[in-house]
Order: sequence, then C-alpha cells, then structure tokens
Amino acid sequence: MSTGDATESAPSSRASSGEPEANNSIGKAASSSKKSSKTSKPRLTASQKNFNHKDAENKRRTAIRERFTELSHMVPGAMGQEKSEQVMLNKTTEYLKQMLEEQRRLEAMADRQGIPIDDAGRLRDDDLGGPTWQPRNMEHYEASKQKRGDGSEQNADDDND
Repeated sequence: MSTGDATESAPSSRASSGEPEANNSIGKAASSSKKSSKTSKPRLTASQKNFNHKDAENKRRTAIRERFTELSHMVPGAMGQEKSEQVMLNKTTEYLKQMLEEQRRLEAMADRQGIPIDDAGRLRDDDLGGPTWQPRNMEHYEASKQKRGDGSEQNADDDND
C-alpha cells in the first residue's frame, strides 16, 4: 500500500468515526503496518472454487477406489468385484465373520489342549460370536421397523416370491 493510499482513505475514516485527526492517523499507521506484513491472497473466483471442489472430490473418490481394489486382493472371492462397493462390503463382512469364527474355534481347541493364550490375543466375549455378543443397534432397528409396519409388508412380499 502506498502512502498516497493511506492519506486518501484517512479523510473518509475520520469523517465517519468522529475522532480527531491525530488519533486517527496513529491508528491508521498501525493498521497499515499490519496489512503490509500480511500477504493477502486474492479471493478465488466461483470457477476456481468449483474446480478445487471437483479436484478434491476426484482425489477422494480415487482414494476410495484404490482402497476397494486393495481390499479385493485381500478378501478371497472378491477379485474383480472392486467396482461394486456393496459386493465388496458384503464379501469383506462375511470374510471377517469367518475369520472371527475360526479364531474362536482355535481358541477353544487351545483351551481343550491346555495351551495357554495371552488374554490380549483372545477375542472378547462381546466380539462377534462371543457369549455376550449382540448386534449393535439391532433392537432399535427392529423396533423402528415394526413401528413403520415394514416387517409385515416385507414378509408378505417374501411369501409371494
């Protein structure tokens, strides 16, 4: 900001504030030094904001796609299914359930044979398949389903199939 700019804006601020000129010029000098030390970026245009938003969204989608592809390589029977998020999530859920059941089976076998297992390595009782395991929010879901009447309508549709 040049000194000419500061003097041009001083009269308008003096008139609006009603303060004496001496106090106003001191305040102006202090605020102009703050402004000059900060480098202000020009505001983005609407098209620049739109481009940035689209670019960020594309990066997010690409990252998700890459994770689904990676997951398809780790879950048996999921290779080539990475395009369908629903299929991938279903296959992954089933695979993880199988792994938890297998771990429970191996823990029980180790217990029968007297092989000690560190408690940190054991599944908890409230993990899937444990004695106190409850599907989260299932009671709430079933209650809301009954309130809407979805349960009886869906069962009638299933019987017709």
